[in-house]
Amino acid sequence: MAEKAEKKFDCVRFMREARRRIYEETKHMSHEELSEYYRAFRESDPLWKRLKAREKEQAR
Repeated sequence: MAEKAEKKFDCVRFMREARRRIYEETKHMSHEELSEYYRAFRESDPLWKRLKAREKEQAR
């Protein structure tokens, strides 16, 4: 049996850390604050910006 290659990126650890960070940032927020948090995140996301730009382009 071949030896396992060393991981360069641990996806499970990355997701757990991201979830933990988001939880810590949002655990005391009201529903309205949480909605604003996710809206602001979405609007700053590069993928979301490209999708919105494509949507505007297709609407022309």
